[in-house]
Amino acid sequence: MSAAFPDAPAGAALLAVARQSLLDEVAPALSGRQRYVLLMAANAMGIVLREIEQEGAAAEAWARVLGVLSAEGDATEGDATEGDAAAPAALVAAIRAGRCDGDAALHAALVETTRIAAGIWKAPG
Repeated sequence: MSAAFPDAPAGAALLAVARQSLLDEVAPALSGRQRYVLLMAANAMGIVLREIEQEGAAAEAWARVLGVLSAEGDATEGDATEGDAAAPAALVAAIRAGRCDGDAALHAALVETTRIAAGIWKAPG
């Protein structure tokens, strides 16, 4: 929903309807390569839809990872923060250096980010 049009449907809802329409109404009439291309596009639409739906949870999980790192002083090169593009590199460097070995809180936060990512990239069902 937008501020300018409060009754407008959300982008995720529009994408879901478009995807389902392609699958229900167009795909059955296609075969061969055309059907394959349509199904590939529908799959991509599903991934984007799940990314939209999980955006908040993914951001919160990543913030927990960074929070654990900064709380324990494991962030490198200027304390990587949520908006910092260097944060993934700082995390990798800390893990490779062994500064995170046995860190249960970091492990739990990373498991959560992985669970969310897997839910986005793998189609349900």
